[in-house]
Amino acid sequence: MQLILVRHGETAYNAIGRYQGHVQIELNEHGLQQAARVGLRLAMQRIDAIYSSDLVRCLQTIQPLVDATHLPIQLEPRLREIDVGLWEHLTVPEISTTFPGNYAAYRQNPGSTIHMGGESYAMLQARAVSAVQDIIGRHSDGQTIIVCTHGGTIRSVICWLLGLDVNHYNKMWIDNCALTSIRVHDGQVRLVSMNDNAHAEATDNIPIQQPNKGSAV
Repeated sequence: MQLILVRHGETAYNAIGRYQGHVQIELNEHGLQQAARVGLRLAMQRIDAIYSSDLVRCLQTIQPLVDATHLPIQLEPRLREIDVGLWEHLTVPEISTTFPGNYAAYRQNPGSTIHMGGESYAMLQARAVSAVQDIIGRHSDGQTIIVCTHGGTIRSVICWLLGLDVNHYNKMWIDNCALTSIRVHDGQVRLVSMNDNAHAEATDNIPIQQPNKGSAV
């Protein structure tokens, strides 16, 4: 079995460095183009199932693949990004000024510190890993499963897979719409590739469909 974790495309908050957590923010124009490219790449192979975080930036990212394969999106709220609580909508300078104690604690222990009014990366990891394990349990050898989720979620899953303390999550980076591939065989879960963003190098313009504003959740 192959699990391919897809980070969502770029949003306006990504572009300017604002925390977005669970906020419902749509892809920007560049993010829609990224989604179109990754959808074309993924559609070149057989896909058996598609799962996604229920946040709109993930749903918009995976829609081109859904259109190409006609497979349903299976929503999984446990795949959401970390709940950053009161940090939402803020930049790092704004966070460090508004919540200096909480930000200092986070800098010291990024995995275990609870974001003011939200969760910690350890809490995120617990729910994300349970979702991934459940998805693996529903499918069989030889299948390819797409999981559209978030950068923090993917990094927390990689820490679990490699047996790393979740505090190491911030030593990794996942680009918007990059692919992280996991192989599952004989009960072994192995990391095959991380932050594969080769499709971003294409120079041709891909027609994109503007999202239906009424479909945001």
